[in-house]
Amino acid sequence: MPTQPTQRRGDIAAFLAVLVVGVTLIMSRSATAQEVVLLSSALGGLYSVWCRPLAPRH
Repeated sequence: MPTQPTQRRGDIAAFLAVLVVGVTLIMSRSATAQEVVLLSSALGGLYSVWCRPLAPRH
């Protein structure tokens, strides 16, 4: 099923935001690479649930 163009833009914007924050945290030594991976995985999961709610039960 094709996605809406606006949805793709939102996905790209969210990906880039997480990427920029991750690189910033690593470069400023505020977080290790492992912590950034954990944070980005959690944020990705939250974003996917927020954008694609579960189908209603029958």
